[in-house]
Amino acid sequence: MRRELAELLCPDCTSYAHPFLEACPACGRERSSCYEAAAAAPDQGYASLVADSRTALDVEQVVLRYTLKNRGATVTTSLHVGLTAIAAAVDYRVRIGGDPGGGSENAFLEVAETDLAVRDRTAPRERARVPLEAIVALSAAAQGRRADAWTGLVFDGRREQPAPPPLDGELVLAHATPTGLGRVSLANRAGLLSPKARPDHYAILARWLGLAAAAAAERRWTKVGPRLYAHELGLAPAPPEAAPADPPSPPSAAGRSSVADALRLLEQLRADGLVTDGEYQDKRREILDRI
Repeated sequence: MRRELAELLCPDCTSYAHPFLEACPACGRERSSCYEAAAAAPDQGYASLVADSRTALDVEQVVLRYTLKNRGATVTTSLHVGLTAIAAAVDYRVRIGGDPGGGSENAFLEVAETDLAVRDRTAPRERARVPLEAIVALSAAAQGRRADAWTGLVFDGRREQPAPPPLDGELVLAHATPTGLGRVSLANRAGLLSPKARPDHYAILARWLGLAAAAAAERRWTKVGPRLYAHELGLAPAPPEAAPADPPSPPSAAGRSSVADALRLLEQLRADGLVTDGEYQDKRREILDRI
């Protein structure tokens, strides 16, 4: 199936919306979901869009403009190479989950094939890591509209996730986590755009990250099925076939080890400011229930 990049972007506010969503999370405009179509035929053409000739031309032109601006001339038609170059052109002020203590004033963005990481430049610390397949929305600030505008996630006729606290940023990324919706915002350091970047820097990031996220999403729902994947995103309950058929057995030594590892990871997430106290307590109870 031949897809258009425009299908991933809201025609009103240009935010990226996950292909399963029935409305733009940023402005609420209704849109067509590909969920039912993916259930019938998982290959909906999003993964192939990454290597499409129109995508390659867009990447080539944007990267060339960036490098010419800096008295160079680099040409690439690879989305991943181009996205890595554009993301690295700016040092960012980052906010994570609305927690002022969980961000950084001097961070940079690393984009890999399967996820993206926000790292602090002044300390060897990872502030956030987001699987591309978990991204549900990307919204860049524009004239007359804030990046943190949020109407919620609409799937299967239901609206989930009421508007979370606002984040201060030029680009807000919303993603699924085991404890609910997570958000990361990127903004210019000290309110100034890097001389190496363009005024439409965040719009480019949103467009290209959205394209990479849609491709990763399609690969995931092809592997596990659309319903289970929708459950992983927090949009739907677990499908019946994913529920255990028999009562759980007493935990083995390996099971007890995995519980301990999960508790240690949760403690680290709280220490890093990536989960709230309420989320910590809820997830801790959930982990202990495995015993």
